[in-house]
Amino acid sequence: MTEDTNKKELECSFCSKSRSEVEKLVAGPSVYICNECIDLSHKILHDNYADSEDNTNEYIDPKEIKEFLDQYVISQDHAKKTLCVAAYNHYRRANNPVIDGVDIEKSNVLLLGPSGSGKTLLIKTLAKKLGVPMAIADATTLTEAGYVGEDAESVLERLIQSANGNIELAEKGIVFIDEIDKKARRSESNTSTRDVSGEGVQQALLRLIEGTNTFVTVGGQGIRGDKIEFDTSSVLFILGGAFVGLEEIISKRVNKRTNIGFKSSRDEKKVKNLFNYVQPEDIINFGLIPELVGRIPVLSALEDLEKDDLITILKDSKNSVINQIKALYKLENISVGFTDNFYNIVATMAVEQKTGARGLRNILEDFFLDLTFNIADLKKDKVIEIYINNLDKESVKFIHEKEVDNEEK
Repeated sequence: MTEDTNKKELECSFCSKSRSEVEKLVAGPSVYICNECIDLSHKILHDNYADSEDNTNEYIDPKEIKEFLDQYVISQDHAKKTLCVAAYNHYRRANNPVIDGVDIEKSNVLLLGPSGSGKTLLIKTLAKKLGVPMAIADATTLTEAGYVGEDAESVLERLIQSANGNIELAEKGIVFIDEIDKKARRSESNTSTRDVSGEGVQQALLRLIEGTNTFVTVGGQGIRGDKIEFDTSSVLFILGGAFVGLEEIISKRVNKRTNIGFKSSRDEKKVKNLFNYVQPEDIINFGLIPELVGRIPVLSALEDLEKDDLITILKDSKNSVINQIKALYKLENISVGFTDNFYNIVATMAVEQKTGARGLRNILEDFFLDLTFNIADLKKDKVIEIYINNLDKESVKFIHEKEVDNEEK
């Protein structure tokens, strides 16, 4: 058989066109795809994402977004409203940057709140509702360009990947950078050494947040990446951080300007969360550079979650760790039930540990460790229901299939 005959026999595994009928035929392991099918696949992916963008953002109702957030995130009403309005304004601006000759500036957001208060969950849930490309990054992994680690532009690469390579769509996306407080410059730091991961990163982020044309490397998996021009002018940036110690800065400022002061018993309830009184100057005193703070006009604080909030999260949150555990055991045909006493004990422990909602998972994962490890034995013993009253594993009640049969008889 000649080489020409072999070429004629090669055909696209998708459209069955022969090699001679198309411009290129890309070979894979025992399969082939032609350039026409590649172009068609790219168009389908692009159109699907474009349709999603058109359908989702043709009109955004802030109230509708909040109703969706309420299903997953308990409490934090002010932060929810702030994000809903920010999303509404962002996409109105992205599609109409100039109205009657007036340039609409974007309103980037800074979320302040203790660990476990729901910052990351809020952003992920917001992205889920909007169906828009979003990149989430941890500021602690970012370093100044040229040093070991990720530079600021790497978050834009993630944004492009989230948009399936659609640059135009990615340029209207959202970037969430958590732990930004870890990049605060400290007055006691040694200024003679180069700040590789602190102020240098703030300066790099400032350029992106402000809005600029930059070049982003896309590619990967061993392939040399291409440089693509990317405009960040319409990218909404949301920064988050715990800002441990900021309360003292706020308290000093407010006490200095009042005669009563926050140490008064009648003001104790009023200043339960000092983050509610945060001003840009407090963030600057904490260690973020003024230029960066000036590009983040919207400041929103998340409340410290109390025991009742944590109980509500366990019982009512749509994607709570309790519902996740129930779903996993349901796969094994085992029903899991909890008493109010159990919820109360777990929430109390999380409050004592000061770990917020994140601590709930840690407590429950630890409690269910042995039960899940012995899941095969439970099935062998025909356990169909488990009732849990407290964190004492000896008090766990198991209902077997034969017990239910006897009761029915």
